[in-house]
Amino acid sequence: MLYLSFDSIKQTLATALAAAGFAPAPAAQLADVFARNSLEGVYSHGVNRFPRFLSDLEQGVILRDARPETVASLGGMEVWDGHFGPGPLTAEAAMARAIALSHTHGIACVAVRNTNHWLRPGRYGWQAAEAGVAALLFTNTSGNMPAWGAKDPRLGNNPLVLAIPRKKGAVVVDLAMSQFAYGKLELAALAGEQLPIPGGYDEAGALTTDPGAILHSQRILPAGYWKGSALSLGLDLMAAALSMGRTVSMIRADPLPERGLSQVFVAVDFRGLLDEAQVDHLLDGAIEDLLGSAPVEGGRPIRYPGQRREETIRHNLEHGVPVNEVTWQKILNWIAAHREEEIV
Repeated sequence: MLYLSFDSIKQTLATALAAAGFAPAPAAQLADVFARNSLEGVYSHGVNRFPRFLSDLEQGVILRDARPETVASLGGMEVWDGHFGPGPLTAEAAMARAIALSHTHGIACVAVRNTNHWLRPGRYGWQAAEAGVAALLFTNTSGNMPAWGAKDPRLGNNPLVLAIPRKKGAVVVDLAMSQFAYGKLELAALAGEQLPIPGGYDEAGALTTDPGAILHSQRILPAGYWKGSALSLGLDLMAAALSMGRTVSMIRADPLPERGLSQVFVAVDFRGLLDEAQVDHLLDGAIEDLLGSAPVEGGRPIRYPGQRREETIRHNLEHGVPVNEVTWQKILNWIAAHREEEIV
């Protein structure tokens, strides 16, 4: 494992993106997305995902210069077409627009069709929380999870985020509808580690903690079994209906992988309507009660979602951001190869 400074990671990724043809501003923004996700401890959707992003660019999954367009609006609701542009750029813009609309309408929704993988969804929840608004956002994905009781993957694991701003620390829930996100499986497989609990099935249909076996079978386990399966379908239908975009079944039919996703960004400016001190008192009481929970014998202290973010940032800034050596070498090799092409 390598331990690299946050700034050096950003600079290297921006160099690669410039070599891929991105202008300086979007290259810097995207480099920050990947580097900061790793800085905050979400390694599966940070630097480790970058080589796949470059591959998606080369395959035409992501159209480098495409930008979203508003195609319909009604009060606090807008529908955008992402035109298959870079998912993180579209997601940040959509969340920012929903936040702005919420200040006028109290609650706002921006639904986006024909977009791409947004990497770490929690990033956009933090974007809302840091702006002082609550958020609900979700996406569909390619067909990567079997319905409960099925063998073949026809549902997406469709991540969902809930963000609640709080002066003493925002609560940001970021989860997929599978027991483990595919990025977590890939990270564990890369490190040669087993999962702490079963995360899917092997080729023989047996539950397993082997991430490689699950990646091979593509039989990932829905979170909460039938409940995760039902939630996945509901989120898929809602995202597609609100954006008039693709469902998971339509995404599966595209010959290019995981392209043309449907996403929803809802922002609620509840602090603009309610007494701020009362809201904080309500939220703080609930969090304090949770943190007073008695952990199981030998277990860790109970934390709320998002509590460890600042601690992880401080640690990685001090000791370096952990980056897989093989992944980093792939990035360096890609930069070197494309510099040679420019010389030729």
